[in-house]
Amino acid sequence: MSTSEFDKYKVDHLFLLIGENLLPNYVAANLLVNKDGTAYFVHTADTEIQAKRLQTELKGLKAIELLTLNDYESDAYYIQKEIRAKLESIKSGKIGLNYTGGTKAMSAHAYRTLFYEETKDKTYRQRADIIFSYLDPRRLEMCIDREDNDRIRLKIKPDTLPVELVTIFQLHGLELKQKPTQQVKLPKLATELANVLKEESKSKQWFDWFHNVFREQAYRKKSNGGGDWKSETSLIDVSTSLDKLPKEIVVAFQQEKFLINENELSLQQVQKTGSFQKNKHFCELLDGLWLEHYVLEQVKNIAAKHLIEDYGMNFKIVLTGTPGFQFDVAFTRGYQLFAISCTTTGKRDLCKSKLFEAYLRARQMGGDEARVALICCSNEPDTLKAEIFASTNDKKIAVFGREHLINLSEKIDEWITQVDREAK
Repeated sequence: MSTSEFDKYKVDHLFLLIGENLLPNYVAANLLVNKDGTAYFVHTADTEIQAKRLQTELKGLKAIELLTLNDYESDAYYIQKEIRAKLESIKSGKIGLNYTGGTKAMSAHAYRTLFYEETKDKTYRQRADIIFSYLDPRRLEMCIDREDNDRIRLKIKPDTLPVELVTIFQLHGLELKQKPTQQVKLPKLATELANVLKEESKSKQWFDWFHNVFREQAYRKKSNGGGDWKSETSLIDVSTSLDKLPKEIVVAFQQEKFLINENELSLQQVQKTGSFQKNKHFCELLDGLWLEHYVLEQVKNIAAKHLIEDYGMNFKIVLTGTPGFQFDVAFTRGYQLFAISCTTTGKRDLCKSKLFEAYLRARQMGGDEARVALICCSNEPDTLKAEIFASTNDKKIAVFGREHLINLSEKIDEWITQVDREAK
């Protein structure tokens, strides 16, 4: 981590205003507190849990103190009284306030309290050497206030503060159902499927085979609707003809040694290769999970170029009392969250639903800095993007359709580059 640009603005005592999203506080505490300094988390009764959670995640800080405002987050007198009492206990060292989080009232009154200090003759003067700062989410910059009403902007580059995806989840108190995977399954097959889906005629061949041939043998429907894949003992007997499949997919199956009689897919053969722990997992991959693996492979292809250190797929989040939610593919670039929703459908309503869910959850977890994309089989990704923009007023959403599948690495590369341009 390179933080040399921030060194002259680091303080020994940093006051941070705690809000619902802890990511800006996490960034500020890591970048602006001296090695042996203390962070003071100014929180309300409603954000006490968040303050304690942040305290747990900031393992690199030696000293953290929680400063509660109880239920007085809008009470000017109480806010000033509590912060002033803490200031009087500080005998030496540079002081700072990062006012990115918290309420507007907390920001205004905390700023005022820290800006002025009381003299021996009971008058007030501007506090010397204090550092006021806030995080600009649009430019990915830490802004330092100056006495001349100007500001110093410090760019937070991807290698300045790499933040892992699991850290972002933990900052929000979210539990993952299982460890996300970084391992891409059957990349060659996924690539061939992407090639096939870019052409509507071959795409129809694939879906007709999957739903009307393979799924008919491997899926168990329930009388009251719904269903699931058959048991492992039943799946091992599934063997289906590939006569109606595009040749590219047949060759891909053959290369993975999944075939018998040169033109017949056998789940017993799949099991013998050891590619999957269960045949059910192979069925799920054919049912659309292959696209997530394909997208993850495209992200990995450009990871080094864009300083992407943490990435993965299948982030299933537990939410008490609800089905929870999932990020199909996600990565962090510095502390910025990129979430990608994937679907093999081209149906407009389903595409919109997937994208809206990813958009809302990504903004909730990654703040205004988060970026979201949908990868689907729509023939009209631009009009779909325009429709989403009309609902969100967010131009930063990306939509990649059927035509983009074959050169997806290039498109994701352009997307990230565009994000960089917007932040300048």
